Amino acid sequence: MVEYSCKRLCFRADIIEPLKDTDCFTIHTPNGTFQMTKSDFYRVFHNVVKSKSYQDNRIYHMSKPPQKALQFLKSDSSVDVHTGKSSFVDLVGEDIRQKIKEIAILWKTSRNNPAIDDDVLRHWKCVIEEWIEDEEMPLIVRKDTKYKGQSFIHPSGREIIVSDNTFAIWVYGRCMNHEIYTLKELKEKLFNNEIPMVYMLTSEIREKAKYTRPLGAFSLPIWKVCHIDSVGFNSNKTIDEIDITDIKNHFRKYASPYNIFVLPKEIGDLGEIQVFIDVQRM
Repeated sequence: MVEYSCKRLCFRADIIEPLKDTDCFTIHTPNGTFQMTKSDFYRVFHNVVKSKSYQDNRIYHMSKPPQKALQFLKSDSSVDVHTGKSSFVDLVGEDIRQKIKEIAILWKTSRNNPAIDDDVLRHWKCVIEEWIEDEEMPLIVRKDTKYKGQSFIHPSGREIIVSDNTFAIWVYGRCMNHEIYTLKELKEKLFNNEIPMVYMLTSEIREKAKYTRPLGAFSLPIWKVCHIDSVGFNSNKTIDEIDITDIKNHFRKYASPYNIFVLPKEIGDLGEIQVFIDVQRM
């Protein structure tokens, strides 16, 4: 595990980027000690990862830790004058984590949690696999979302479409409505610009994008759509530098309804807490 100290919470790309998804890093600050995995960082602080400061300057400072950072606050920093070692106090504690887990179980078993037929889930899992194997079907990525709706040809020859979370929302919405399509039907819908790739159609998207269908009536206004396994690439590489196999794996996690759950927007922030997410995986 790597550690570094800063006068305020900051993320250093030179330290974080070489890590593996499951590797932890620790940041000691006057506001306490924050500890998370690289995967946690990409999942919760995706706005930081995409920022110009992090991408170009390789560092991102925060004047004050945001609310979403508090789940990673592990300790107050105090140094033993005799040993020079930091001592750590768990500010959350297992009792609170257990309560979060209990809430997660309550939601997973709640009658208000949308029930999706296993047959529908299996169908969509299979059709997503068919989509991945069909070289004529573009792969959709949630990366560099400032280019959403646009597409380009990857060095492998595969067309790549840039989206935000819109396509995942559309897929899960179809599952919730018990709708299924064949790959042929999906192909027709896609090439007729009938599958949403953008949350909202702006003048810039209309001008630059190839796929311009907005989410519109397909939105899920009362739900927050959450992924169980992070769909981030955990890489600063551009899309055309990423191996096509990694893009296929990304699309599989991004689009598969087995990797998605929903929460009422009122409690949507729980979908960012790992102990809560882990219960939805069970």
